[in-house]
Amino acid sequence: GLARGLGLQKLSTTEMEGIFERIDLDGNGLLDEDEFQQLLETAYVAIYGGDIEKKRVEFFKAFKKDDEHDIRELTKEQFTERLLALHQELDGGRKGSELAEVWTEADVRKMIERFTPLLRHSLDEVFSQFSANDETLTEAEVNSFLIKTNGELGRGGTFRHVAAILEKKNELQDAPAELTREDWYGIFARELSEGKWWQVVFDLEVCGSSVRASHTSSSGDQFYQGWLDYIYFAKMSCVGVQDALTDSERSKVYSDGDALPNEWHPSDHLPVSAIFSWE
Repeated sequence: GLARGLGLQKLSTTEMEGIFERIDLDGNGLLDEDEFQQLLETAYVAIYGGDIEKKRVEFFKAFKKDDEHDIRELTKEQFTERLLALHQELDGGRKGSELAEVWTEADVRKMIERFTPLLRHSLDEVFSQFSANDETLTEAEVNSFLIKTNGELGRGGTFRHVAAILEKKNELQDAPAELTREDWYGIFARELSEGKWWQVVFDLEVCGSSVRASHTSSSGDQFYQGWLDYIYFAKMSCVGVQDALTDSERSKVYSDGDALPNEWHPSDHLPVSAIFSWE
């Protein structure tokens, strides 16, 4: 009802700025509770009826982040950022198959859906290693995982994500909070969204589970292969992609065990090249 009541259609930058200026009656660049109260009393009585006070409280409460105290004012940037995030949450998360950021719980679920079977298997393996009942992780059990991977409590992205989930659960229940398997996936979805794939690989390997793709050459040597670099594009068509290795080079790597870097390719990264045309 919030977007509908404000008359938002596309949630564009222009729309958001126009709505903010309408609500910011004193023009000081901050949206306070009195201004939103007056907006409700004049424009949205037909929508909210006599329930205006409740809606005012809910409005500011909805914009509160986990680590913030009560909010009394919103800047234009805060208003735009958080209203978009709220809309994404209600709309089922951010769109697109190449989701790279996690802003809402819906985004987390979409990121989890993209986990490969190998990653999911590895996460399940480590979860079972620390869980006594194989269904949930107590705070003590997840702390054991954090100490094993980080050496101590209180540092690292995984600790922050775990602490946030446990705090939220503790606010909603009297019993000690525990992490479900889905919560566990969510921790790593957030890590991956921050670009910390290397941290996820490290944490899992420290616990004895690997997600690295490895190959064995004809000489018996094993080497690692991973896809790390991407080209993102929009409003264009991809008309060609350059092979990273020629057939001869591919044979040297996969058959002869001539792993990178070597004398003919002095880097362990291969270039990603493509040709695009404007639509």
